[in-house]
Amino acid sequence: MAMTEERKLLLMGLLRKSAMHGYLLNAHLDGAIPISLKKPTAYNLLDRMEEDGWVKHRDEPTGERPRKVFSVTRVGEKAFRRLLREQLKAFTPAEFPSVVSMSFLDEIPVSEALELLLKRRASVEEYRRALTSVEGGTDEHHTGSAHLAMEHARRFIEMESRFLDDVIEDLESR
Repeated sequence: MAMTEERKLLLMGLLRKSAMHGYLLNAHLDGAIPISLKKPTAYNLLDRMEEDGWVKHRDEPTGERPRKVFSVTRVGEKAFRRLLREQLKAFTPAEFPSVVSMSFLDEIPVSEALELLLKRRASVEEYRRALTSVEGGTDEHHTGSAHLAMEHARRFIEMESRFLDDVIEDLESR
């Protein structure tokens, strides 16, 4: 499934729980699932989904100008379920652009590589802590399907940490 379809699924999944304006939707995106979805992209997708009849908006009066409050339509509900089924059965191999530099690790001195990888390892640990702190980060705060998404992300980060530890250990033994 294309990343665009995954993002549409994410937006509609959040909107099915409650109608939301863009700022609130973005706040939920920050802590819902560890996936990168920038505000302009989210608004672009919402506009496209509205054109397709998947979501609708109503204007809610605020200070200077009204804000759009989005909700899923019946057509969108069907599209959500179709996308969900497609996504659940499909496997899309992950891309890891950050590993390109690993392909050229031998191009710099071992001492420098070690220093840089230790910084990278610290960044991974910082991300792991941030991920764990999202909505409490504990099993009692994430139940059902939301727990599965966070658990998947946590396991990936643990794997990344172990991999870096192994690479660092190998470089230190040289």
